Formats: sequence, C-alpha cells, structure tokens
Amino acid sequence: MHEQNINLLVDSEFFWYSLEPGDKIMLEMDYYIQGKLVLRQGEAYEVLAKTEASVSDIAFVVLSDITEELVSVHPFLVSDYLVNPVKVLQN
Repeated sequence: MHEQNINLLVDSEFFWYSLEPGDKIMLEMDYYIQGKLVLRQGEAYEVLAKTEASVSDIAFVVLSDITEELVSVHPFLVSDYLVNPVKVLQN
C-alpha cells in the first residue's frame, strides 16, 4: 500500500512538471469546494497557471465553467491530459 501511494505522488508530480499553461487537464472525479460543484469529471480544463507554494504544495490553476472562478487543482486529481498542439517555440 505504501509503495502504491508513493507511485501516485510521483505520477502527480510528473503531471505538474510536464504540463504547461495552455495544456488541458481532466479530473478523476467531480471537484467540490465547500460543498459546491466547481469542476466536472471528464471535462477538459485549460491550465492557466501552475503554483508551487512548497515542494509538497503544487497545483494547476484552471477556470471553472460552472462558477467562472479560478480553481486550484492538485495534480493528484488529474486523470488525463491533452498537450496543446500549438506551442510557440523560442530560440
């Protein structure tokens, strides 16, 4: 069980480091804040920003299609992702 938890944390960190603003994430389940639905399972949400308050406190920032508010989502809740096919390359 302990090894499985470590794998889940490694996977969530992989998502956070691999994805950039403009990419899209989908959640494992509906996401509620204070009992209010803010994000839906399976809906693709564009990553607007990434935050890192500390090593163990990382999140994606997305816009709720329900409340139209910014929502911080821990990568642990991400079930799938779409990499933005149009990225500007800088030299």
